[in-house]
Amino acid sequence: MKKWSRFAAAAMAAVMTVTALTACGGKTEETTATAKEEAAEATTAAAKEEAEAESGEKKEIYVFIRDRGDLSYWDSMAEGGDRATKDYADRANVHVVETTVDLQANLQAMYEAADAGADLIITASDFKDNLVEVANEYPEIAFTIISEDVVSQCENGNTYGVDFATSQAAYLGGIVAADLAKNGTADMEPTGTIGFIGGMDESLVIQEFLWGYIQGAKAYDPNTKIVYNYVGAWNDPDTAKTQAMTQYNDAGADVIFACAGGSGNGVHNAAAEAGKFVIGVDSDQSLLYSDDKAIQEKFATSVIKQVGNAVYNVIGEFLDTGKLPYGEYEVLGLADEAVGIVEGDVINNLLSEEGKAALEAAKKGIIDGSVEVKSAIGKGQDEVKAFIDENCQ
Repeated sequence: MKKWSRFAAAAMAAVMTVTALTACGGKTEETTATAKEEAAEATTAAAKEEAEAESGEKKEIYVFIRDRGDLSYWDSMAEGGDRATKDYADRANVHVVETTVDLQANLQAMYEAADAGADLIITASDFKDNLVEVANEYPEIAFTIISEDVVSQCENGNTYGVDFATSQAAYLGGIVAADLAKNGTADMEPTGTIGFIGGMDESLVIQEFLWGYIQGAKAYDPNTKIVYNYVGAWNDPDTAKTQAMTQYNDAGADVIFACAGGSGNGVHNAAAEAGKFVIGVDSDQSLLYSDDKAIQEKFATSVIKQVGNAVYNVIGEFLDTGKLPYGEYEVLGLADEAVGIVEGDVINNLLSEEGKAALEAAKKGIIDGSVEVKSAIGKGQDEVKAFIDENCQ
């Protein structure tokens, strides 16, 4: 409808030009004829532009992920691309490309996409340096980086950044964990200790989760003890399981928040083995264990980051407007419905009345601004680590 309106407006402007010229006294027939020709040319140009827009070629959009199967971040990102592939099939060819953890393989694939005529390239934090390099060489291509702020390093004004205030969602997860550790459940005596297992140290994405988790737990019960480990890899469930069993059995953790990509699967298994609880990340990870109730029943909740929705929405905006908010680095939070936790019968049955009330108050407060959740985003490693060390065992 908007396209038709533009065409009609152009044609109407041309007609009005002819009418104005013929109505003015002293104009020669030659002038009038010239005006008519110009009006006809304008109308023809508008029609041509409209026809080209209607029958234009599909946009070529590439979503670069590490690989599928981590049951977490990359699967969520792939889901958004897959959804766009289906929903926008009439307007775009959306390619979800797995390049593994190999940075050189990713860089080569990104260059190949650019050379093949990509209109939009999307990737995430692991490949931020590659995106900057390619974006600086291809000013005509639009780029989006997820979960990392490198927009200022892109020299052509062709890059948009999207990140998530996951500290806000993790704050809610911290309340859940602290309530379990304080009040226990029918099958678990509380110890006052909770755990955290991250994929990689000095990964701001992971540290942002831990920051929020700490704040939520301490706000609910300042006496909550927090232990943490980093696996040192995103796909090493065996190491993660060993760390989790140590936290559960030796440190006495009642629940562990697993933020470790594919390594997190080891924590899920450890929770079932130890008879304790686990909190998933990025998506409702309990759904992954529909055929293994022993593990599924140990999920207290999952801290959700809507990476797939971000990818899907970026593609939709680009297709609708032909551009993105280039130069901006946008952080989406609870008020944007971009982050949160899984709620429902499971969490309602696990939490005490005190915990339920605290959770609702925190959600309301974060949204209206009365509860401030500090973010690790934009802070240096010295400050980030100092906060963690100050509050954890």
